Amino acid sequence: MHWRLTSILVLGMSVIGAGCAHGGHPEAAEDSQPRYEHVFQKPLPEALLETRKLLEEHGFIFENTQDDTQLLTTWKPPDRRGSGNVQFSRYLVTGLRVAPRQSVVRIFRMSTRQMGNDVEHQEQWWKVLRERGEQNAVLRSRGPTQLSAGAASPEGEQRGVQVGQRDLELEKALTLRLESAPSLELVGGNIADEPRATPVRDADFYVARWKDDEAVQGTCGEQVRGLEPLISPSLTLLIGEQLGSNEMPHAVGDILCQLAETGLPVVLGLSIPAAEQARLDAYLASPGAPANQDSLLAGRFWQRPYQDGRSSCAILDLIDRVRGLRLAGLRVSLVAYDTDEARGSERDAVLAEVWRRRRASQPQEIQLVLAGNIHTRTEQGAPWDSDFTPMAHLLAKSTAPTILEVGFAQGTRWGCDLNPEGRLVCGVVGATPMDRLRAVPGQSSYIQLEEKPSSDGVRGILFVGTLTPSLPAILGPQVQSAPSISLPGSTKASDTWKPGMW
Repeated sequence: MHWRLTSILVLGMSVIGAGCAHGGHPEAAEDSQPRYEHVFQKPLPEALLETRKLLEEHGFIFENTQDDTQLLTTWKPPDRRGSGNVQFSRYLVTGLRVAPRQSVVRIFRMSTRQMGNDVEHQEQWWKVLRERGEQNAVLRSRGPTQLSAGAASPEGEQRGVQVGQRDLELEKALTLRLESAPSLELVGGNIADEPRATPVRDADFYVARWKDDEAVQGTCGEQVRGLEPLISPSLTLLIGEQLGSNEMPHAVGDILCQLAETGLPVVLGLSIPAAEQARLDAYLASPGAPANQDSLLAGRFWQRPYQDGRSSCAILDLIDRVRGLRLAGLRVSLVAYDTDEARGSERDAVLAEVWRRRRASQPQEIQLVLAGNIHTRTEQGAPWDSDFTPMAHLLAKSTAPTILEVGFAQGTRWGCDLNPEGRLVCGVVGATPMDRLRAVPGQSSYIQLEEKPSSDGVRGILFVGTLTPSLPAILGPQVQSAPSISLPGSTKASDTWKPGMW
């Protein structure tokens, strides 16, 4: 028997909507259906592939289906036998294409009960033992796989009906697998520089703070609650983020301003290659007008054909905010501390060395360093490299960095990932936090300190609210639905870059 989408209608489990689906236990009747559907920022085939891997890890085997938007496992027999009434289970997964890079996945746990003929067998232990022996003999005669293989149900033995309900715990596990991985950072360039045409940009493209710099002098906007206990000379504050959001650079800008208002010198470190430092210094000394922004964005870092969130509109605005704070007379500096010349642990060793040398020359300075969250861990190892040594691990040998993780409400961000074919894809991706990092939507930024640092060296959590995507700065903040864009210097059709596609 092949299952089709109509199977859901028979079960009465279909729920149509948009939003997020979490919480509730799959065995609780009142929580057997989500109130909202979660839309993955993934093509349906990629979401279903990850679902297949998840269920295979739980020991389920898949049958062939005619519908490529569905997955169906074989029946899995119960772990315990001998009662006469045994329950078999399988999973039906249905997918819905919302858009080319958006999908919904629903996971249904199907069950059916096999009923025994002898109503007295449960009260007499010897009948239980006899029935267990008979069932083992039947299993041996059938072979090890027949009972868990048929397309419909345990053949000839089912007396009840099949029932099913949404497995919200598995759906939650799937969401975390797809949306809570470390941010992918792309270092180095594989496209040679070519002459670039002078861009023609509308006035709405530019950060407009330059028009009224006096309005930002001496003001920090909203205070980040919980920061005060951390403020001291020689503070090294590492913040590990999910790249490509509006909220993180904005919150870091607020923290930077609060630190600078104490009168202490503060340096902001951004994960930008050091080769861009001269352009950054020139911009910080400029009026910040459109021509100055054009000059900054002409750097190779901003023009990459892949944009991983480190060169977003929100980062450009944070740089301009540093310019405004310096104009106001605050002791703020900016360091581009990344490199395109190294990879893996070697790269993190270079990053750590930047801050070790900086501390030796500026012992009283507050260091505020924004980095991808994989670099701010003090424990060695990463999912892709058990020997990976992060920047924070190296810094902890010579200083005592204060590390904050980022907490947020479920949302989206701009990022890059590898599709199943190994090709790089950049665009809007989902962002789902682990339970301990889950924030309440709508709250202003605040810091929650732990009683003692975790095994990963984390001192607390910076909560920033619901994440929203910040597009690459070369697209401008006014672009909401990213169109096909031909990068400056492109001379071949294959160089045409579509955000979210390759």
